[in-house]
Amino acid sequence: MKRFFGNLYIIFALILVSLVAVPWNNFSVWGLEISFLDLLTNNEFVLKFLIGAVLIIISFIFLLVSNREYKNEDKVSPLSSHATLFPIKGFAFAFFIHTTYMIYTDTDIGAGFGVSNLYSMLLIAGGLIIINILLFSHLFIRAFRKVGNFGRFSFFILAVEFAALSAGLAYLFRTYLAVDYSGMSAKYVIFIIPIMVLFYLFHIFYISRKRSKGKSFDFANEEEEETTDEMIVSPNQDISSKINKVDPKDTLYQEVSVDPEFSKVSNQRNKPNSIEYYIEKPKMFKPLNPSFDKLVAHVRELPNVITKLDDEKITFYVNRRPFLVLMNYGDYYRMAFRYGLEEGIRMIIKYPTISKNKSTRDELWFKANNYGDLPKDVVFKIVKYAYDEVAK
Repeated sequence: MKRFFGNLYIIFALILVSLVAVPWNNFSVWGLEISFLDLLTNNEFVLKFLIGAVLIIISFIFLLVSNREYKNEDKVSPLSSHATLFPIKGFAFAFFIHTTYMIYTDTDIGAGFGVSNLYSMLLIAGGLIIINILLFSHLFIRAFRKVGNFGRFSFFILAVEFAALSAGLAYLFRTYLAVDYSGMSAKYVIFIIPIMVLFYLFHIFYISRKRSKGKSFDFANEEEEETTDEMIVSPNQDISSKINKVDPKDTLYQEVSVDPEFSKVSNQRNKPNSIEYYIEKPKMFKPLNPSFDKLVAHVRELPNVITKLDDEKITFYVNRRPFLVLMNYGDYYRMAFRYGLEEGIRMIIKYPTISKNKSTRDELWFKANNYGDLPKDVVFKIVKYAYDEVAK
């Protein structure tokens, strides 16, 4: 439902901001001879300012949704970030187009470009602003998704201020500098409405295609996978934690080295001089929730997950990249997982059985021993974050 309303709002907002870009000085150029439209012409900027206010209010709601997503899942979905910023940035973009077109109609191009021709300098400035909005809006939205909730609120305020600035500049030029706004021809500016909608659809198509590159790589090598001796488990095949003596070969999928248990280290004389030695050998165990088998089943339900069995571990892949390794020791199990640096440090501080996985120095991998003391929601949160970290 959130996806439906988010996309519906974005399309609706793009149509509204496209109307902001179009001058309402003369509807007759489009064959509209309705007396009611004179009311729109006389109150053009008031109505456009109201459009901006409505967009800001609805986008603020999606800002709250984004912050809630970050609080619960440690990340913000692309749809929520787009619904928060696209309408406001589009509103600013539309007003700059509106102002630049007014400048263009009043500029004497024959007089040349230079300081002596004020309107030519304003025209260049307006064009540069429009180009910069097109170039940097994507980076702005990406940064919006990565910062914390306070930073996200700051980004939102900055976007609102930018939209207010664009509206103010348009109003000032229209009031004090426009030569003949009522007689200005805006017949072809109406095409900005489908252009802006198509531009957004192209943006969505580009992002979707970029994310699907990993999946297309899998399809291209589907036949090669079938001819190998890898122990790749189909989604419908049951997995039991008692399975052993499996000998997969590492020809297609990257192997993940997990730090060994101290009880399995052959040289017992080299006792680790670390608190890790003590936290990995608790005096008593608690009931495991989720159990090892239930956790394996949960991970395999994630989209496009490939499962590989080994003698002592189960490795999970998405887009041919590992994101989670599970090892069953009976009374407890070990998880090795991909995680962000800051988030991983927070987990280490909060849960003493989580630590850095030293065997994978080249990437950010952490490990956790679940003796029954890790809450169920924390275990599932680790799985989801690790999956998203690799799948994105």
